[in-house]
Amino acid sequence: MFKGISFQKHKKDFITLFILVSLSIGMLVYTAFSDISFKPKQVGLDFFSLFQRGIVNTGKFFSQTAGSISELRTLKKEYDSLLKDYADYQQMKQDYENLEQENSMLKEQLGYLEDGSINKIPAMVIGGGTNNFFKSIVINQGSNKGIKKDMPVIAYVEGYQSLVGKVVEVSAYSAVVKPITDSSLYVPAVLQKFRYRGLINGLVMDFVSREASSRIGCGDLVVTSGFNGSYPENIYIGKVKSISSKEYETSLRLEIEPFVDFFRLEYVFVLDREEKNEN
Repeated sequence: MFKGISFQKHKKDFITLFILVSLSIGMLVYTAFSDISFKPKQVGLDFFSLFQRGIVNTGKFFSQTAGSISELRTLKKEYDSLLKDYADYQQMKQDYENLEQENSMLKEQLGYLEDGSINKIPAMVIGGGTNNFFKSIVINQGSNKGIKKDMPVIAYVEGYQSLVGKVVEVSAYSAVVKPITDSSLYVPAVLQKFRYRGLINGLVMDFVSREASSRIGCGDLVVTSGFNGSYPENIYIGKVKSISSKEYETSLRLEIEPFVDFFRLEYVFVLDREEKNEN
């Protein structure tokens, strides 16, 4: 019982001490800031002003962000449009260059028509090839233009008449040309510089005199000889690529690299060897 009375007494003393200390601190604070006037109304206005300013700034932030997003979308559309315009420009430029190149080639071909006394019938390659599956070339002119079987066919390579082959089939509006790459086509030929003769079939020149072995070499030019009248003379065929022979043979064998690139061949001329009409 005495313990309970003692605890109650100490509790009251503690509360009394706490109140006194709090009052003392309050007095000290009041004394220290006695020159500052406390205005609750002003504090409320300041707080409301600060709150309102935060709302306004937040609104501006979201407005500016939305504006930036819209501007980025516009820039993206303009960028995509510029890319498309650039791609269209590049395509137009390429088409123009191709057209210019084609016009240049046609002008060149037309210029060759006026060269020489032999009629040249211009034609375009429209089919065929020279690989294992296609050993013929199809052109877009036929008997309607005066083309006949066995007429020689040439192309111009770096300004020089180069042999393509000869016509083997003719229809009204097209013709088939057998190229010199075909081993069944025989072309009388001659080494341009030293005039050694031979016979080309399948781009191999046989029957060249062994005496030529000490004089000819790779890179020497080979042209048509005009022998037996099958082809006009001095039309370029190609260059000597290699020379071979066997001890028991009396002639050389020359491998020929053609001037004509048959895989890129586009325009040819069929030679009509009848006298050219000047009227």
